[in-house]
Amino acid sequence: MQGHRFLTGAARRPYRLTVLALTGLAVLLLVYPLVRMFWDFEIDNTEGWNAFLQLRAIAGLPIYDTGSPYFFNNYPPLSFYLVGALSKLVGDVNLAGRLVSFAATLSLCGSVAAIVRSSGGSRLDSLFAATTCALFFACLLTDHIGKNNPQMLAHALVTGGFAVHLREGPAVRRAALSALLFAAGILVKHSLVPLLLVVSFDVLRRGPHPARIAFFGTGTAIAALAGGLLWWLAGPVFFQQLLASRIWDITRAFLFTVEIMGQFQAPLALVGLGLVVARRTRPAALVLAYLLLSLAVGAFFLGGSGTDLNVFFDVFIALSIGAGLLIHLAPFPRLLPVLALTVNAGVMFYAPAALGRMGVELLGELAGRQTMFHDDVAYLRAIEGKALCQSHLLCLRAGKPAFYDPINMLQAMAMGRLPADTLTGMLRRHEIAVVELVDPPKHMEDDNPGALVPPARWQDFQDEVFPVLLQEYELDRVSLSGRFYRPKKGS
Repeated sequence: MQGHRFLTGAARRPYRLTVLALTGLAVLLLVYPLVRMFWDFEIDNTEGWNAFLQLRAIAGLPIYDTGSPYFFNNYPPLSFYLVGALSKLVGDVNLAGRLVSFAATLSLCGSVAAIVRSSGGSRLDSLFAATTCALFFACLLTDHIGKNNPQMLAHALVTGGFAVHLREGPAVRRAALSALLFAAGILVKHSLVPLLLVVSFDVLRRGPHPARIAFFGTGTAIAALAGGLLWWLAGPVFFQQLLASRIWDITRAFLFTVEIMGQFQAPLALVGLGLVVARRTRPAALVLAYLLLSLAVGAFFLGGSGTDLNVFFDVFIALSIGAGLLIHLAPFPRLLPVLALTVNAGVMFYAPAALGRMGVELLGELAGRQTMFHDDVAYLRAIEGKALCQSHLLCLRAGKPAFYDPINMLQAMAMGRLPADTLTGMLRRHEIAVVELVDPPKHMEDDNPGALVPPARWQDFQDEVFPVLLQEYELDRVSLSGRFYRPKKGS
């Protein structure tokens, strides 16, 4: 595959116009998450969960012994301290986390471009790769950009490590910096292992001896230092919570993998085939290995209860890099515009809906959501006693302490780490003054006995919680944040 390096200016014009048009669409779609960051309502319930821990980190409080036996932290610590420190400048911890997420997305796209450029691609090829990455996230994964969650920061760090690994320069310095970025990424989110494994194998196979020492020595030193520090500060509870088991279902892994990959079938087929054909070139072989390993790891993780499509972000990043390499190595230069559009076929299909959503929300929906959220905060703040919030940011804004973590509590009870009746017991004793739920109760009559039904996409509470809740509590409010239940009087 000779690529299109010698394509004349006139012949490149359709490809250039296609890339510029796609870039313009990406910039337009990024306006929505950029604007949304500054409105005060919850994007999803991971925001408040992270904010609670970020506030504890900046206050010098333990972030693994949270003061409640029902609120857990199963993430590494780095993001909580980084965002917490930034909040001192920004003035609000949730906004600080959102800013970090948005900036990390832009940095991630920049690293994708740098990888393609260092692999021999032109500036236009690297722009196309970065644009494809931006379009995947801004169009198909909008709610993961600019929200207070460490995922995008972690990807930006490890993808930056890959970019450093491939660029030119002194081998020892590159190896040490690459290892540092990988270590930082793992200290933000520990499950981002595919790219680390690919680069580690490449260093072992191709790196000069001093670079191997620098890469593995730096990584080992940081891991030992971080592990020792965490053991000293948090003890075994950090490792217990980080490695806590959860429900795993092969049916869930299969069904949701097929569903999520449906949006990306065009780039998977086209980029995957292109990388297979070009596998004898080093960058393409590494990206192909990254793509395949990410698919396997993502499918496995998706079988775990409470996981979502974010476990496939490595796949989407690998496809973005691969798209740039495919364009760079394509032997049919005049087909480049067709290839560029085909890679982004899913984006083209969903872009009208994404633009429509952006228009509706920017023309008043965001303001309305903020007003309703603040009404819910005022309602909750006026209630004395413990509050169980499925929307953690609601409890945070209302001044309620981090008391109950539904996602991790469900896993703790299901896996036997806590009694199965922990929550139902609290409800029967009316220990909780108000319960806020987003999830609707499951109606058992909806499923015939023995019928094959897909597993729940998200489940934060056991099925038996809802009958007890309805028996002991009464519905007091229905609003943007869901349904609010208060103990029945006289019961």
